[in-house]
Amino acid sequence: MKKITILILWIFSASATYGQEKANVFVTYSDFKASTPSKHFDFLLKQRTMGNVFMTGGITNHVIKKVNPSTETENLTKNVWGVLVEDSIYINSYLYSKILGYNKILGIGYYSYFIGEPARFIDEQIKVGIIKEGEPQKGVCCKTGYVILPDGSVKWLNPDLLKTLISDNSELIKELEIKTLTPDNVYEMFAILDKYNQTKK
Repeated sequence: MKKITILILWIFSASATYGQEKANVFVTYSDFKASTPSKHFDFLLKQRTMGNVFMTGGITNHVIKKVNPSTETENLTKNVWGVLVEDSIYINSYLYSKILGYNKILGIGYYSYFIGEPARFIDEQIKVGIIKEGEPQKGVCCKTGYVILPDGSVKWLNPDLLKTLISDNSELIKELEIKTLTPDNVYEMFAILDKYNQTKK
């Protein structure tokens, strides 16, 4: 009788633990902004191999694998905003580029930022600011910097946009102008965003 009671208690405890699994999915940007994942899903986030990257012309981003239940695969690959894996947050690239995959957010603050594949389709290129309305679609390759604005929109990070984002900080504007950066100087632009974020705390 004692063994049966212990077994029942163990099953109850295990069920309670399973039911309280830590949330690991940011369903919306609001979840991310509040630093509060709102759902839990079982999945594997796997970094793409260099061979796969070479064949597809992309970067070593991450892809969702082994979703359980499998019926949630499309939800995780196309609908949710991002996922939390260990101590890192990954944004769903499909939402802004229509390219399947997740990219690690490298800096979080007033302006968050990451490196990802350039949007390849004309509507998405307009949406993120690679081209303007009426301009022809641009051929893109490899990787680029992105910034997440306070309203949740994702934009292609370039020196002109950066100057607009930090326009209320004259010291950083001077630093940016002295550096004469190009869109390829991703990490230098990230460093300026870091400094700006510090002024917003």
